Amino acid sequence: MFEIEKIKKSSQKKLYLKIVFILVLILLLMIPNAFVKDLIRERQALEYQVQSEISKSWGPEQTLIGPILSIPFTVDEIQNDKKIIVPKVLRIVPDSMVTDVDLKTQIRKKGIYKAILYNAAHDITGVFKLPELKDFGENVNEIFYDKSTLDLGFSSASSLDNMVAVKWNGENYKMQSGASDNNLLVSAIHALVPLDKETSVYSFSIDFGINGTRNINYLPLAANATLKMTGDWADPGFIGFPIPLNREISKDGFTAEWKATEYNRPFKKMWQDNNVRLGTFLKNKTFGVSLIQTVSHYQKNMRSAKYALLIISMSFLVFFFFEFLKGHKVHPIQYMFIGLALSVFYFLLLSFSEHVGFNIAYAIAAVSTVSLMSWYSLYILGGIKKVMILAFILLGLYAYIYTLLQMEDFALLVGSVGLFFALTITMYLSRNADWYGEDKI
Repeated sequence: MFEIEKIKKSSQKKLYLKIVFILVLILLLMIPNAFVKDLIRERQALEYQVQSEISKSWGPEQTLIGPILSIPFTVDEIQNDKKIIVPKVLRIVPDSMVTDVDLKTQIRKKGIYKAILYNAAHDITGVFKLPELKDFGENVNEIFYDKSTLDLGFSSASSLDNMVAVKWNGENYKMQSGASDNNLLVSAIHALVPLDKETSVYSFSIDFGINGTRNINYLPLAANATLKMTGDWADPGFIGFPIPLNREISKDGFTAEWKATEYNRPFKKMWQDNNVRLGTFLKNKTFGVSLIQTVSHYQKNMRSAKYALLIISMSFLVFFFFEFLKGHKVHPIQYMFIGLALSVFYFLLLSFSEHVGFNIAYAIAAVSTVSLMSWYSLYILGGIKKVMILAFILLGLYAYIYTLLQMEDFALLVGSVGLFFALTITMYLSRNADWYGEDKI
């Protein structure tokens, strides 16, 4: 009786030690998983670097601002009991503006990395209303209508693909490089446009094409602005505020229409000198289109790596139940080899996804890993039927994770339900286990 009790205690101790070993091994396998995440970040940073190099020779992410009409004038001021003349500038935004954009994209590769480039052909038409004398303020000395300028801002005006002219009330004026005032816009083109105080409304039209990379944004200035864009990119992302009023997306491209009013901008239609800093509104007051897919293969790799703990734990649990319920012996060293095979999956996934895309890479990595583990398990479990059951379970696990990776809105729901069922099955299989009984390992 004493010997039987001693055997039971020894078996119980072996069982608990095996469980502790598996838990410790799972935690240790998170170390190579951390290396995988660092490698993903490194490769993603390298991709951004290559894309930046390509964009330098083509064009960066573009943000278009304007146009803005500037009218110089002078005012009389008293300083130190002396009357002096102070130069000023009145800035005016269009009363209405319509922009038509035709966006053509192309993929430019450098090594294994690629950048999404575009050429955006613009046709901008609109109307300026000449300000009244009171809009210039008090003590106006002289208004220089003949020295008025029209500015159109870009992230990089050097990416314009042709010479640009503005049709101003029916007359063409060539636009010159640089802003009329460096304090107004960092990168721009401008033209000298004559004004006549007897004319209250001025129409304008500007046609140009500009090159850029990834995103194109607009800062709405007109009191009533409409932007219509047609593009050949089948997976656009609409960014900023406001969102498109209308949009249609198909496999051949997209069309979108935005409308913005003076209520969307945090400043008035006129201001003096540089009282309005347009650069401060570029981050949260622009809208446009992003040509980067919502989830790149690096993002999917990172999301996949975050499920490593789940995959490793569930795989070990399967082997543990083969031990506990079927009486097969799995040595700790064999658990280590199984864990390493599970870790190598992520290196295969990352390396193949850079060449053949994430979906095909996932299939290659999953089938390769499951095949290796199944072949190895043949010598552990000793039966084709058992190995087939194991392979089916592992393939189902990888298919489940793949399904989660393809989801965005329902990933948490499906993941939670999946974990609940996994726990239910585990509890069902172990419902009759005698944890204090004779060792079956």
